[in-house]
Amino acid sequence: MQSQPLLSSCPAFLIHRRIVTLLLLGTLGLSAGAVPWERQYKIKSNQTQRLTPADMPGPDGIVYPNWTKCGVQGGIPQVKAVVSVEDFGGRAGDNVDDSEALARACEAAGAKSGGAVLLGEGTYYLDRPVTVRHDNVIIRGQGPHRTRLIFRYAVPDDRVVFYSPLPGSKVGPGTRLEMHSRPTGLARMTILMDDTVVGTWTRGQHSGNTFNFARRGRDAIGKTADGPHTLKGIAEYNNGQKRSGQIPIVLDSTFKDNTPVADSRAAITFAGRGTVGARFSLARDGKRGDMKLVLQKAAPLRPGDCILIEGPATDRWKKLTRNACLWGTYRMYELVVTGVEGKTVKVNQPLRIEFPVIDGSYIQKIEPIQHCGVEGFTLEQTENLWISSVIFSHGWNCWAKDVTIKKCGRFPVYGSMAKWCEIRNCVFDDAWFKGGGGTAYTGWDRCWDCLMENVETFKMRHAPLFQWAAAGCVIRKSVFHESDGQWHAGWTNENLIEQCVIESVRGHGGYGYGMWASPPEDKAHGPNGPRNVVYNCDVSSPRAGLWMGGMNENWLILHNRFVADTGPGVFAKPTSFDHIIKDNVFVVKDGKSPMVSLAADDCIGIELIENKLHGGSGTTVSGKAEPAVVRDNEVLPLGPTARPVPKVSSIYEWQLQHQKSVAESRTSDF
Repeated sequence: MQSQPLLSSCPAFLIHRRIVTLLLLGTLGLSAGAVPWERQYKIKSNQTQRLTPADMPGPDGIVYPNWTKCGVQGGIPQVKAVVSVEDFGGRAGDNVDDSEALARACEAAGAKSGGAVLLGEGTYYLDRPVTVRHDNVIIRGQGPHRTRLIFRYAVPDDRVVFYSPLPGSKVGPGTRLEMHSRPTGLARMTILMDDTVVGTWTRGQHSGNTFNFARRGRDAIGKTADGPHTLKGIAEYNNGQKRSGQIPIVLDSTFKDNTPVADSRAAITFAGRGTVGARFSLARDGKRGDMKLVLQKAAPLRPGDCILIEGPATDRWKKLTRNACLWGTYRMYELVVTGVEGKTVKVNQPLRIEFPVIDGSYIQKIEPIQHCGVEGFTLEQTENLWISSVIFSHGWNCWAKDVTIKKCGRFPVYGSMAKWCEIRNCVFDDAWFKGGGGTAYTGWDRCWDCLMENVETFKMRHAPLFQWAAAGCVIRKSVFHESDGQWHAGWTNENLIEQCVIESVRGHGGYGYGMWASPPEDKAHGPNGPRNVVYNCDVSSPRAGLWMGGMNENWLILHNRFVADTGPGVFAKPTSFDHIIKDNVFVVKDGKSPMVSLAADDCIGIELIENKLHGGSGTTVSGKAEPAVVRDNEVLPLGPTARPVPKVSSIYEWQLQHQKSVAESRTSDF
């Protein structure tokens, strides 16, 4: 039985309010309920002519994104050990820096075409970051309770240090000039050659716990003559204090510097080369579902090449999406070339969103690092510096397995411009810095078709998280304590959170919502894109269960329990449309909020089916728009509630099994 709704949800009141709204919009020359682009993603399973390879009809008649190519392709392999850190002078338990030994062991493994680098039982110390640049290199301990890495890189309190170059070395155009300063209260960093300024960094709104600043030797060439010089670094602080440091160098504009410098973004960085060569503009719009890209001119590509496709965030597109953010990445995806016919490039997966010619969409070749990983150890950071624990930068088919991270400086294990990566059976416990601005996240950032499974986090800011063009990623079967779930920035699309527990709190930098999607007016984040999915999760929070910032098309909110201390179960802002909200339990404790609040007239096409509201105002839906479908929802008293029990507990596993069954059926037909 559904209880009597309040006046704001009764049919007569809604009809009257709708008439008034239509009259008002007519006087302004606007159309009620209009959305700014063609609606694409809400597809019924019987609309076969609308289905693309990016779609997969589910067992419930709902059309989902296709997640069947997610995580390490073929699964995480068992890789043979080829060297140990002891082979290169590393020793557990001697309190001596093992970073050089680990770096040399990884180089040796790479020279053997790959393999695992073994760490023994005990504690190793890393006083400098380590960077891996070869494919197929795995760093493997004896288990997180038996092998510990203590990362203790530090910057002196009383001076600036140069991380690169070494004192007395030659500096050529490509030489990295990198200064490090204590971050607390840091306002400005300046690199000089003698008294000539090479470059300056000034703190901005989202500088976080930045401590490093870098330029290249080319920034000094032309400003000062070749020969001996003093490279200086000056750090200025909010309290008026200054710290400085200097080293002698020799500037040589003809010197080709090939010296690799360990990446200071993480204690351990797996670094691919990234984008290479020219960009090739599309001659025809890349449509959702396309597996052929037509270019303006032929590109020197061959089957097996990895490519990036991007639709730049032009003024046109930002106006269309009302995006007020002046920076960031939004429409990106990475693919493998399967064939080239003149100006047409065939790719291995369908596009998930559109890449229009009008915005200058292009493809570019990339050279990632592949098949690398970390396994079986605990890594702990001792200093409050904005350094992550492990990063896969331009990494494909890379993984973290059975790893515990304690007190990361920025992120625990993170992908950046990554594809088909996997994080499983890991524990991430706390972060040093939570002062805002891109820190203490667990999730996928500029990543595509990546998988996170069986992860537990404590005291992160935002976990689980997707941001900056992340698409086709899955986070599942994980528990996130003391953090909120986020689609944090940058047009994330077609990602899945399923079978997860999220216990949102205030106090660790989270916003207090159960789940939050950045709004278009947010100048630091911008809006999020279509068809993100929350399936069979349990979410509790001080504020609204799900807060959707707007510009969100066809999100699927299915079989979850949301427990909110205050605010509605779902709050949807302008241009949040075509969602399916089905078979959820909403527990609203404040006695005054509705199950769903639609804050704008263009929150159209929303389906509310078979949900249960416990407590709240007793109103299933309120706001400025009418749902397209309202059916079989219940309003019940506040009290103990059970989670929904869907017939299919995992839509991700169902897709994999369904794909396997279809493939076996086709094989048997022959």
